[in-house]
Amino acid sequence: MHRTPLSSTLALALAVLSCGPAGSGGPGDAGPTFDGGTWYHDVLPVVQLHCQACHRAGDIAPFALDGYDAGYAHHQAMAAAVASGLMPPWKPSPACAPVEHARGLDDAGVQAIVRWSQAGAPAGDPADAPPPPDAGFTGLPVVSATLTAAQAYTPTRAAGNDDYHCVVVDPGLSQAVDVVGLDIQPGVRGIVHHVILFHAAAADVQAKAAGSSTGWTCFGSSGVANAAMVGGWVPGTAAQVFPATTGIRVPAGHLLVMQVHYNLASADPAPDRTVVRLQYAAQPVARPAAILGQYDFTFSIPAGATSYTDVTTGTVPLAGTIWGALPHMHTLGRRITVKVGGACLVDIPDWDFHWQQLYFFTQPWVVTAGTQVELSCTWRNPGPAPVGWGEGTADEMCLVYLYATR
Repeated sequence: MHRTPLSSTLALALAVLSCGPAGSGGPGDAGPTFDGGTWYHDVLPVVQLHCQACHRAGDIAPFALDGYDAGYAHHQAMAAAVASGLMPPWKPSPACAPVEHARGLDDAGVQAIVRWSQAGAPAGDPADAPPPPDAGFTGLPVVSATLTAAQAYTPTRAAGNDDYHCVVVDPGLSQAVDVVGLDIQPGVRGIVHHVILFHAAAADVQAKAAGSSTGWTCFGSSGVANAAMVGGWVPGTAAQVFPATTGIRVPAGHLLVMQVHYNLASADPAPDRTVVRLQYAAQPVARPAAILGQYDFTFSIPAGATSYTDVTTGTVPLAGTIWGALPHMHTLGRRITVKVGGACLVDIPDWDFHWQQLYFFTQPWVVTAGTQVELSCTWRNPGPAPVGWGEGTADEMCLVYLYATR
């Protein structure tokens, strides 16, 4: 075991998500209801809460579940996926801190979809439809700014299949704002691996950009002095609305730097112009937040390892509150666990590179200065050589980001 500091400037490498298989068929006679329930009364409430974050138009899922016709067309695939536990993917162990917007289905939700499908997938009465879910789960309730780079960027394989590129976006801030919501939409989903948004003083950003309109290579971090993280994005993740009374404060005159990790292992380069949508607080938030990183740089996963674990510890620098956590590894990962003060914050016992996100807790964790943060990562390594920390997708990582306030 070894100790490392917390940092707010470490770059994350995030995964491309994939969703379940598409079904087939078409709407016709909605059929009798039997006792299997209907789309509008029994199934749509489940779909809204547990499926539509990915299964919506333009998102990462292979089909949208935005209406009865779509549900009918895929009802057999839906039933098979939930019955097997394949969908919806939900990785955190329930033995740790409860998190908001849990996608995992209980038995009642599974049976609602299975029995509805077995009954012929009837529509039912549209008047029974529930209201749309709250905007904090499927989008931003208010879009205060829509930002993008001045021009598209086409990634290259100059450094292999991973291209980290930073561009400047100017929010035009004449006064400080508190960012309370974040929605990032990549231009080319097949190659955008992750996005991190930073803010920094204009002079520091301009010194790094050196007049370039196309940006710069930025492995590891933005490369800008004194930059602070605003938030991150992974494909398939819904728009993020930060916990009430909190937000990331961006001072007047600051510019934003968008770091985009492009991975070209399975797709050809293409011009990308990723878009960032921000929601600002109407009034200054009571509790400005920061994003801190606990990370493990020093592990070495032996060749042929089937279950190799490394543990690192750090301490919370100030008394405050932890509202959310984003644990992260790459494709060799098997398990990642985060403990704060000896209590389990997040445990992903069956790690899947394709399903990662920032988890906000239903009850925030109040901590004192010096509280221990323990990060444990377990990997497999079927290859012939050791694997350590690296920025590429074929390398490995072990880190957790904490969304925290004083």
